[in-house]
Amino acid sequence: MHLVRHSYENAAKGKGQNLLTIPASASVREGGTLERELNQLKKEKEELSALNQLLKGQLAQAKKGSGSREGPIKNTELLRKISLLEGEIVLLKDERSRLMPQKEAAIAEQKKLAAELRRVLSENEVLETELDRTSGVKRPGLMPWANKFWLPAVIVSLCLAVVIIGARQVSWPDFTAWFEDASIEPKTPTVKVVYIEDETDDQQENVLEPVDTQKEAVRNEPMPFLQLTSKPGVWSLARFTVSEAPYIAIRSDKGSYIVTDCSGNFNLYLNKPFKPLRVPANLIYLHQNQHFHVYDIPYGQGSSSDSWMQSRKLQINDEYFTSNEFKTSAMALSEKCSKRS
Repeated sequence: MHLVRHSYENAAKGKGQNLLTIPASASVREGGTLERELNQLKKEKEELSALNQLLKGQLAQAKKGSGSREGPIKNTELLRKISLLEGEIVLLKDERSRLMPQKEAAIAEQKKLAAELRRVLSENEVLETELDRTSGVKRPGLMPWANKFWLPAVIVSLCLAVVIIGARQVSWPDFTAWFEDASIEPKTPTVKVVYIEDETDDQQENVLEPVDTQKEAVRNEPMPFLQLTSKPGVWSLARFTVSEAPYIAIRSDKGSYIVTDCSGNFNLYLNKPFKPLRVPANLIYLHQNQHFHVYDIPYGQGSSSDSWMQSRKLQINDEYFTSNEFKTSAMALSEKCSKRS
């Protein structure tokens, strides 16, 4: 190829008739390049051979390791299956122990019914023998009828016996309790009010008004109405609309109020749409005022000033009331009550 290229170059230059002379420098240069490439290829071949030997050794070690791990893996799988089978055996033994008493009871019941059946059949045979002996007349139509229908009669008798025995074992109070109405609202306890007149030096009397008369008087008196507010979560001082008596109250997010006046009693003014079927035991229903159901709080949470002082928030009948500004409002109420007295 070098000769062809050199000849072509000479022909292109117009020297094709001259003798071909190859420069020595070009042959030496080309020969050195080929020798370097050959050495580089030999070096790469040696490196690839070494890498091949290394990979073969790693592959042999990997095969040997995988072969050694198959034994423990199989042993672990066998141990897991053995433990599962042992657990199932234990469960089967427990189930067998549980069913054995039932089996024995069923066998005893079967023996009892068989004895009763034999007794009934023997009594039937005795009665038939006695009837034949007393009458002395053969009745050819009776025995075929009895032989035809005695098996259904015995089966019906056994079914009735099983039904009676099962009915005796059923707890009827628990069965009927399912159909009772569980949403009956507890009755409001009746409070008997006694009024005592002041003692005098001349005469001391205790006057007890009839309960009906007291109820009628309370019913005829106008009820004090609250001054409604739109700001929930803060205790504030106000006056009833009828009696002008001072009180402090707090409003919840649902529109209910906790109210206390100069008497020191705390009442829940429950918003009418949120009246529940059942209320906590410490809420005593009093009456209906405006659109509220009024409950007295004689004890428990929210029944005293100390409980409001010591708590930041109280839950009364599933509604939350805070103690924000309670101390300041209670002091203002105390001043108003002392001026009225």
